[in-house]
Amino acid sequence: MTTNPDTAPVPEATIEADPDLPIIRITRDFNATVDQLFRAHTDPDLFARWIGPENTPTAIDHWNATAGGSWRFTSTSNGEIHSFRGCFHDVRPDRIVQTFTWEGLPDDVALETLRFEDLGQGRTRLHAQSLVDSFEGRDAWLRSGMEVGVNQGYAKLDRLLAAGISGPDLTAGDRYERAADGFAARVRAMAPSDWDADSPCEGWTGRDVVNHVTEWIPALFSQAGLRFEMVDGEDPVDRWHAVESTLRRALDDAAIAESTVELGPLGPMPLAAAIDMIVTPDLAVHSWDLARAGGLDDTIDPDLIDWMLPMTDSVDDAADEAMRASGQFGPRIQVEKTADPQTRVLAFFGRAR
Repeated sequence: MTTNPDTAPVPEATIEADPDLPIIRITRDFNATVDQLFRAHTDPDLFARWIGPENTPTAIDHWNATAGGSWRFTSTSNGEIHSFRGCFHDVRPDRIVQTFTWEGLPDDVALETLRFEDLGQGRTRLHAQSLVDSFEGRDAWLRSGMEVGVNQGYAKLDRLLAAGISGPDLTAGDRYERAADGFAARVRAMAPSDWDADSPCEGWTGRDVVNHVTEWIPALFSQAGLRFEMVDGEDPVDRWHAVESTLRRALDDAAIAESTVELGPLGPMPLAAAIDMIVTPDLAVHSWDLARAGGLDDTIDPDLIDWMLPMTDSVDDAADEAMRASGQFGPRIQVEKTADPQTRVLAFFGRAR
């Protein structure tokens, strides 16, 4: 008898308090190798995709997973922004030692040790230990509902591992470049008569798709101090080039890319992370819309799809309903879990192949 992975129970982590020391111990088994689990904890792009509860976007501020390096990330939940920071003390293929601080309580610093035990046959047991400064502090963590964040985060990690994380190590800039190049290729390939052809976006032509992209990006990122060249006329190629060149220059300048920006409810985050979270997926999907309007190749970069799929798959029903109610997403299309990854991603955004 086989087990359907979509209905099989999700394993929960074992969370225990040491009776003699202010320590919390967490144990969890994964269908992954030690190398894969180590990478999921040290690669900032992968880490941001699974850490924390469902529907909690995470943006990496800085990350240097080497002995003596430091890290900081920000998570947004129900409109509230929480920031965390720490330092790596020891980073080995089977062991990580680091400090952990929630900036809401900056004086409370935990010392965390992660150990990856090879169980054989592609399975690994994670042993995590957190030493805090008092029994009161430890018990406060246990009463906070931390098990929800731990278990939901590890469930996201399960899905990420199942989808495969052996692809290329793409940075936020790499992903933007691929999405922007894919969008630009469709813009350049559109025949003059195709600009007025219907796109998969209800009521929008191919020209409307480009106008949408070249309007909302400057409107949002001008708040972050980027200066966009204003292009006269309706030529979609010129409009896209003006917007894209501004974003590319910003990402190529490390000081600008790493600068913190405020983007309304998203809260503060590095500019590169904001572009990665908002612009890159939008361009990937709209490149498909343009391709359909112009009768062009509608294949989205497979590495972008592999990056987007765990995120779209992890959105639960409540969050999905809230997203659709915002008016920024069309109705989700139901497809089988066995559908190819691009079909599943597009279905999340209300598109049928």
